[in-house]
Parts: sequence; structure tokens; C-alpha cells
Amino acid sequence: MIVRQVPWRPERQIMSDQRRSEDVRHRIREVCSPRAGNEGAAPQKERRGMGLRVDLPQDEAKNSTQLLILAVYGRYSRLLGGWSSVADLITLMERLGVPAQATRSAVDRMTRRDLLMPQRRGTVRGYAATAKARLVFDEGDEVVYAPRQPAPLEDGWVIVSFSVPEAEREKRYTLRKRLVWLGMGQLDSGLWIAPARVLPSVLKWVRRLGLEQYVDAFTARHEGLGDTPALARRAWNLEGLALAYDTYLRAWSPVLTAVREAGGDCEPGDAFAVHTLALEQWMRFPYLDPGLPTVLLPADWRGEAARELAHELRRLLENRAFEYVAATVGVPPGR
Repeated sequence: MIVRQVPWRPERQIMSDQRRSEDVRHRIREVCSPRAGNEGAAPQKERRGMGLRVDLPQDEAKNSTQLLILAVYGRYSRLLGGWSSVADLITLMERLGVPAQATRSAVDRMTRRDLLMPQRRGTVRGYAATAKARLVFDEGDEVVYAPRQPAPLEDGWVIVSFSVPEAEREKRYTLRKRLVWLGMGQLDSGLWIAPARVLPSVLKWVRRLGLEQYVDAFTARHEGLGDTPALARRAWNLEGLALAYDTYLRAWSPVLTAVREAGGDCEPGDAFAVHTLALEQWMRFPYLDPGLPTVLLPADWRGEAARELAHELRRLLENRAFEYVAATVGVPPGR
């Protein structure tokens, strides 16, 4: 479910998350108001039009809009036939705070990237997820919400070395980007490392890209002479990832508290907004976090706390969010 045009840069994403955090803190009491009749409750009539307004920095908006569209198709639309009319998609994206023109522009870019394809149903214009996008969704299902324990240190490592010629530099760039999304860290130019359990995914993607002749993969144990935790800090930006986890928790912990206080009784459109925005922010972490052995992580590592929060928001909001999407597109939600 993850597609990015550029490798992840923690400092830019953290800036985006901080903007979202401020917005969420101001709006969450409106988004998930208490039941009517409770003190401070907003009347149902007023609540129907409410949703989270998200203001992203200019340099993050394009990528984020595409990720949100992927989240909408991957989490909802594919369970309703994998197609959405242009009008319905714009309605859903406006609920997420994305203007219609930004949605149209993002759809155009995603069509050029073979993630969406134009498809008419009668006289209605719309877009369907491509085979490439469906593959992304299927693989994302195995990663984004899958339970994962830290890798045992005794299992060792996978080391990947590659040298792709300049004539195929686009494939070289794609390989580097994919290694990042597999959670691999860079030891040196063309030399990457990850817990050994990543090996099957590495081999699959190297073959898919047709780069077998340029890549060597090894399994190994770290016998010294350096310090293993220091090696991990050199290969991965653990400080940046830890800060991103902390930012995610600061942004969404008050949201979870408000949802719980409301007994999960969010209006479906608001449940859709909260669930989808939280998902869009969460779904990058399972790819970027290599799942290192616990002994190599900082003492205050909060990755597991962030995972539990994401899963709890999903449990409380996903069904009502799906109801909203089904009602918007006019399809019964019988899953």
C-alpha cells in the first residue's frame, strides 16, 4: 500500500505530522462529539458537516494526496469493486481536507504512474485501481497491520551488495527506494543490511526488477570488531525514526482518547476522516522500521506503543468509516 516518489526524509515528514497534530488537537472534540444529550454534545445536525481539515506544507501536499487516494482505494474501494467515480472520489477526499483540484491533479499523476486507470461505467467517468496498484494493496495487507516481533539477534543479518550500470540508473534508483521500504539500512555505497528475515522479500524484488546479474545477497553474523548497536545507528536513522514515532503518538493519542470518551460513536463521515488520516500516517512505519533486535534499540523506543495506537484506532473506527464510503458510492457494505 506504500508508494512514494522520493525516499523518506524524517525531518520533512515530522514537519507535516506536527501540522496535523496541531489541527487534530483543535478539532477532535468536534469530530467525535459525545452522544447527543451528554454535556457539551454537538447537535447531530451540526456534526454531519464536520471533518478534519488538514493543512499540509506545500512540499508534502502532492505526495500526501496520492497516499490518501491509495488509502481510500486500498482500504475501502477495492472491497466495493475497485472503482470510484470522479465525483465520489472528490467527495471522499474533500472529507479529508483535500480540495477537488488537488484530487484531480493527483489522479492524473497516479494515472501516469500506472496506479489508476480511467474507466467509464455507462455515462459516469471514474477510475479503477490497476493491476500494479492491486499488487501494492495485497502486499500492504501483509505488512501494515501485521503483528511483528523484534528480530532475534541470533538470527543474523542479510547483506545486499549491488552495482547497477549507469545505463540502467532508473532501475538503480528504484532498487534503492525498494530497499529502504524493506527496512534495509545503508552501511556504505551499494552495501545494505537488514535482519535476516528480510531476505525473501529482497530476492523477490530483485527478480521482479530484473537485476539479478547486478545484485549479491548474503546472510551473515556480526563478529566484531565494532560495536553492534553502533553499527545499527550508522546504518539506520534510528533517532529520526524515534522522533517520528513520538510525533505520531503526540498527534493521535488525544484522538484515541476522544474516540474512547465518545464510546466510538463518531458520525460515519468523521470516523472515515480520522481513520483514513491516521492510517495514511501510520502505514509508512511498518516499512521503514526494520524491526531490529530489542537490544539494539534506544531505551525509550516507542514503536510498539505507536503500533498499538494505530491498531486500536482501526478497531474502533474502521467499520463506521466503511459505512460512510459505501453510502457515498451507493454500494451496500456487505463484506
